[in-house]
Order: sequence, then structure tokens, then C-alpha cells
Amino acid sequence: MKRFLLATVLGLALIAGTQPASAQPTAPTGQAAPTATGTLLQPAGASLYPRAIRLQHNGAANGRILASVVSFRGAASGVGVIHESTNGGASFAEVGAVADPEAANNQGLCCATLFELPRQIGALPAGTLLWAGSVGANDRPMALRIWRSNDLGRSWSYLSNCAVAPNAKGLWEPEFSVAADGRLVCQYADETDGVHSQKLMEVRSSDGVNWTDRVPTVQSTNGGHRPGMPVVRQLSPSFYVLVYEICGLGGQYDCVVHKRTSADGWNWGPPSDLGTRPQTVDGKYFAHAPTVAVVGGKLLLIGQILRNSNGSVAADNGRTILANTESSFGPWYELESPVQVPGPYNHYCPNYSSPLVGSADGTRVLQLASDFSNGDCQTFFATGSAIGTGTDAGVAGGATYRLLSAQSTHCMDVAADSREYGGRIQQWYCNGLGPQNFQFTAEGNGFYRLRGQNSRLCVEVTKNSFEPGAKIQQYACQDGGWQRWRFVNVGRNYYQIVGQNSGLCLDVAGGSTAAGADLQIWHCNNLQPQTWKLERR
Repeated sequence: MKRFLLATVLGLALIAGTQPASAQPTAPTGQAAPTATGTLLQPAGASLYPRAIRLQHNGAANGRILASVVSFRGAASGVGVIHESTNGGASFAEVGAVADPEAANNQGLCCATLFELPRQIGALPAGTLLWAGSVGANDRPMALRIWRSNDLGRSWSYLSNCAVAPNAKGLWEPEFSVAADGRLVCQYADETDGVHSQKLMEVRSSDGVNWTDRVPTVQSTNGGHRPGMPVVRQLSPSFYVLVYEICGLGGQYDCVVHKRTSADGWNWGPPSDLGTRPQTVDGKYFAHAPTVAVVGGKLLLIGQILRNSNGSVAADNGRTILANTESSFGPWYELESPVQVPGPYNHYCPNYSSPLVGSADGTRVLQLASDFSNGDCQTFFATGSAIGTGTDAGVAGGATYRLLSAQSTHCMDVAADSREYGGRIQQWYCNGLGPQNFQFTAEGNGFYRLRGQNSRLCVEVTKNSFEPGAKIQQYACQDGGWQRWRFVNVGRNYYQIVGQNSGLCLDVAGGSTAAGADLQIWHCNNLQPQTWKLERR
């Protein structure tokens, strides 16, 4: 992704190599405005590179949502504008601004972040807010300058720099986390070493003022690769995930989103390990500008552009979040994004680095996303479900489907294409054949019977068992609750499948990813071994 340095009161300087261009961030010729759904965060002027947090360490203010954007105001030029929501993201009001004098008078500001300290760091109490951005332009060294607030973002004071460029190359996209040892970590993208076009770096501090132990986290052996836009989130005391893009790869995977994990939030493995690509059971993946959030115990990932497995732009580009309940491992599944940006493309504005913030109960998600509106690049916001519709919406009685496990990518299958009563139901490599196709008969109230295309027998719980671990088989179709299944939408074409009599969920035994693993019923737990994608046949 090319880097855009926010440089003038009404414009952006596009950094391409080392030559800036003084161009207003306007929609390309012929683009209608506005196009994104949702509500404008601020009514006029540019508002780019949004960030948002839900306060969790500020006493009576906990639950409020603070959002920041980079904007342009008077002689101050680049300004970090702070907005607050006291109603879960239904509306926002401006409450403060970070006006760094080093970014004034067109000196340059880009890529700001917002963070709440979860614990005391040196003299900084838990709940301290940190804001940092890339400050500077091509004619002077850039710095990642950090500001602090202890009054919920109303006022700000300069704290420190977590990095200063040794030359005229760029430092970009600072992001904060707190490692397992309690130290504050600053992650960022670095263009300054002269060997690598760009790499990811981290540096840490015990007090937020003095920064030490600067090391690379992702540094390709190919100097032309450009890892960038790092975001770290903590799932548990001993598990962290890092997401980022890697540009310069070429082909369909240029600027593809990658991820790595860490047990302590500092050690990520060899920097030359480029990580893995998050993707869905059918191979969709994000390119450019990722962010990630922990919502209701699962990870929600978003990127600028959604691509199909062959690299073409997906039909749901600009309206998709990917979810994962398995600590980032294995496939991801699709959710509708609250803000929908039609047709985002490789550009600094549409759907660029869109943050996600979960509700306290994990059922809702707030998204901020930028798009062009009346010639300006502006930020929109909206909330939506993080758990699907909870209904059988999208399931058609009389239709034939195959069911893909969101855990293994395998298909529900009649073992050995059996036509016998008691034939075992398993997962198997998806092959497009009859043993993996099932006709759905609507039974009312969201319940369906599933009849095998080849066997003409129905999927049931063996012996009408109510016990967790009871196996699934096929048998003569009967009018009984042991053969009725309620479909509960949890994502785009993804469902949890609940037995009518048992109240338990259709599950891959042991969470297995192996072909041939049994299907069973188990306590419903909202994890991916119980999440199934329906594909109409």
C-alpha cells in the first residue's frame, strides 16, 4: 500500500518514493458521493484514519467509546480530533483535539492511533489515554510522537517519541499494546534502514517515556517486500495476535493480510517468518490495511479489499468482516460489516484501516470506515450484529445444500455413500458428489429435516439420544424431533444447527480437522466446530 502523508489544511501529500504531491483527497473522477452507509462522524472537512476504543479502566466512564480521526484545521494543519459516544456508538460528539505543534503549518501528520492503558506504566495510571501519529514530512526526519490525556480525551500533553527517523525515510502507523511483562510496546512500520523497503519494528518502555530494545518483528529476506500497518490484540494473558499487510509480493497476493501470534506480546518468532494468511473455507482473504478486534471472545478481522481465492475482487468487497473463534487458527467465516463501502480499492480513503469495537456483551460491533463524501475523505460509523441474525434467514425449504465445517473446511458426508439405515454421518473432503448433498424440508419455527440426495434417508441423532457425544446417522425419514434441526444464523451463510429434542448442537467430534471424523451432538458453545456454511446446490 502506498503511504499517504497528511500534510496540508485541506489536502494530503501522497508519498510515492520520496516525491510528495499536494493533492486534495477527493473522489476519483465520476465517483458519486457519498457512497458508504452509516452516519458521518463529523459534518464537514476531511476525517481520515479512524481509531476507536471502548473505555474499560476509567471508573464511572467505563463503557464510553472514544474515536479519533486525523483532520485539518487552520494553521494547526494536521490535528487528531477526539469524539465520544455515551450510547454504545449510536451517536458521537467532539470532545477534544491533539494539536501537535510539530504537525502545524503543513509539517505533516499521518496514521494516528488511540489507546487506553489497561494498567499503570511508570507514573502513568491505568486509564491514561495515549494518542500517537506519524509526524513530519520529506524535508525533515519523521517521528512517532506520543501524547497523553487523563481527562477522557478533553486535554492532551506531549509525552515522548517511540521512534525518530535517522534520515528522510518514513515511520508509519504506530500502534500500542501492553506485553505480558507489563511493559508498553509500540509497533510501527519503518522505511529507514536502507536495506528493506519497509519492515515492522517494535520498541518497549517501562514508563512511556524511555524506549529501549528496538527489534524487527517482520522483516522479509526480500528487501522489496513491505510489511506494514501492524495491529496487536490480546486474547488472554498468554496469547496475542498481530495482523499486518505485506506489499511488494506481486500477483494476486500483493498487500495480502497476514497474522502471527505470540505468548507474551513481545516475542513473535523469527522476523523472516512472514506469517500466515487468514482466509475463509472457500479461500476468500483480505488485502490492504487490516485491523482486528476481540469481540465476545472471538477475533473480528477487517481489511480494505476482499478477494476470492483466485485473486478476483469478491462480490461482498466492502461489506465483510471475518470472524474466528479458534485463536486465529484455521479458517475464518464471514459477517456483514455495519458500515458498507461499495467497491473499495487500493487507495488511502475507501474502507482504509477501519477499526472495530465490540459491545460489552460481545453481541454487537461498532465500525468506523472512511469513504468519499462531497469531495472529502470522511469517516462514517454504524453498529451491527457480531453474532449473525440468530434466525434461519437465508435457508430455503425444498432447496438442496451441502454443509461445510468452518473448523475443518470439510463437508458433511454420508460415509462410503451408504444407502443403509444407520449409515454414519461424518466430515469428508468436499467433492461435489451426492453423499454431500442434502435436501431441506421446512418443518416450521426454523426447523428442517435433512434428506440425503443419494440415500433418501434423513439425518438424525442416534437413538433419539439427549447425551452430549451421541453420534449422527441416517435413517428412514420419520416425523420426530430427533430428525428436526433448527438453523441459527451466526454469519453470512453460516449457521449453528440445533437438535429439536436434545437442544444440543451439531458438532465435529473433538473439533477434529481430519477427514472421516464423526459428527455428534454437543453442548452449544458458539465455536467453529459447530459452525456450518450452507452452499446451495
